[in-house]
Amino acid sequence: MGKKLFAILTAVFMLCGCATEMSVPQGEKVGEQCTKPVELRVAALSEVWSTAQYYYGYWNQMPEDFDWDEKYQEFLPRVMNAKTDDEYVDAMREFVALLHDGHTSFIPASEYQLNKAYLPFDLEDLDGRLFLKAVSRNFEVPLGSELLEVENQPALDYILENFEKYVPVLTEPAHRSQTVREFLKDEKGKKINLKWLTPQGEVLDIKTGYETSGSVYLNQLKTSTYSDKKLLLKSSPYFIYEVNEDVVYVEISTFSGQSFHIYEERVVPILDQYQGVIFDIRNNAGGNFTNALIILQSFSDAPIPHGYYNLGTEFHSSWVPYANEEDSVFYSGSDLNQRAMRMIEHEYYGENADVETILDQMEGEPYPILTTYSMDKPAIILISQFSASTSEMFAATAKLLDNFTLMGLTTYGVTGNNCGVYLSDGSAYSLSVEQSFTPDKQPIWNRGVQPDIELWTTPEDLLKGEDTVLNAAIETLQRQIKERTGE
Repeated sequence: MGKKLFAILTAVFMLCGCATEMSVPQGEKVGEQCTKPVELRVAALSEVWSTAQYYYGYWNQMPEDFDWDEKYQEFLPRVMNAKTDDEYVDAMREFVALLHDGHTSFIPASEYQLNKAYLPFDLEDLDGRLFLKAVSRNFEVPLGSELLEVENQPALDYILENFEKYVPVLTEPAHRSQTVREFLKDEKGKKINLKWLTPQGEVLDIKTGYETSGSVYLNQLKTSTYSDKKLLLKSSPYFIYEVNEDVVYVEISTFSGQSFHIYEERVVPILDQYQGVIFDIRNNAGGNFTNALIILQSFSDAPIPHGYYNLGTEFHSSWVPYANEEDSVFYSGSDLNQRAMRMIEHEYYGENADVETILDQMEGEPYPILTTYSMDKPAIILISQFSASTSEMFAATAKLLDNFTLMGLTTYGVTGNNCGVYLSDGSAYSLSVEQSFTPDKQPIWNRGVQPDIELWTTPEDLLKGEDTVLNAAIETLQRQIKERTGE
C-alpha cells in the first residue's frame, strides 16, 4: 500500500463512525449503535492485518492467489461503516477467519453490546446428517429427529452458505461441525423455518427463533455411561473405568497443566493390572505436550521420536509502527491517531527455501526419558474432529508406535505456537506464529491426523445412547489381546 492510500484512509476514517459517548435517541436500543469510535475499530483491523502479515506462520501454505492486502481494503469500509457492534464484530470474525488457522479467533472486548442469542436446541453432526440431541424447555420436536431443511433449503447447504465464513479451520469434519456450532447462535429475535424428520417418520414444519441466553438444555439424548461399571479413578483430567477384567477405559479431558505426576503415580498402577487400554481424547483440545509424552513413553521401550518440527521465530510485539513522528501523513500527535495508524511495511513472514527442503535438513533428537514405566500391551486412542493441538501431536506420535491404534475421526487440524494479540479497541485475537509438523514431518495444519480405523456414531446408536466408536474399540482391543495371548 502506498502513502496516497493511507492519506485517503486517514482523512476518511477520521470523519466517519460514531462517538463513544453519543446520546441515544428516544426509543432506540443502545445495542443499535457502535460502542467504540471508528478510530479504534480501524486500529483493531489494522493491527490484525499488520501482525498477521508479519508474524503469521502459514503464509506459504495459503493459496497463491490469496491477497491479504486486498482483503484488508475490502474489510476496511465494513469496519468503518458498521452501524452496530454486531456488524463490526461479525466483520472482524470473518476477517480473522480468512487466515484459515484453527488457533486463530477474534475475541471481542467485553464492552461490546452484542445482540446474540441461541436456538433452543443442539445438533449432532453424523457425517453431514444433523440430528437433534438436546433441547431447551418447550421445544416440542422429538429428540433424535433429523434436520432436513432450513428456510426451505437443504439444512447443511443453508448452514454452510451463511455461517462457514466465520470458521477458520478447513479440515473435515471439523470445518463442518464448527459451522454447525456457529449456526446455533445468531441475532436475537431472528426467526427461521425448519423441517424435521422424527424417529417415527413424521415430517414437522416449525418456525423457531434465536431467543435463549445460553446453550443450556433440559432434555438430552442419553449417552453411553459407565454408571454400571467400576469407577477406578476420578482425578481430573483422568476418568478411569473398568470395562471388563481385561480392558480399562481412560478419558483424558485435557492435556493442560501438569497432570503427568498424577499419571505416573496414580494412573499407571491401575493400567498395569489390565491387558489392554482405551484412551479417549475425543473432546481434548490440547495443552502441555509433556503430559502426552509421558503416556507414550510408558507404552514404549524405544525412545519416542522427536515431534514438533517447527519453522518460525519468536513473536516479539503486536505494535510495529508504519511510520514515525517525522511523517506528518501518518502521525498526527494524538494517541488515538497513533494507535490507529500502526501499520507495517509489506513483508510476508516465512522461510526463503521451500518447506520440504528445510524439513529434510532438520533432524530432531529423541525426547528425554521422563518415566521408568514400560507397559507392553495394546492401547487404542479414540480421536474426533474435536481433538485438537497437543491431542493431535499425541495421536500422530502414537501412530508411529507399535502398541497403539487410532480409531474415530480425523482430528481438528491445528498446531503451531500461538500468541495472543491485544487490540486497540480492547479486543484480542490469537495467531499461530510457527509451522509445526509431526515426528514423520507431516503437516497437521488443516489436515489433522487420520485414524487407522475411521468410525462415525450411527443414527441408530445415537437414539439408543450407544457409543458406536467406543463399542467398536472394545471389540478391536479384545481381539488384539486374544492375538497376543492366544487365548
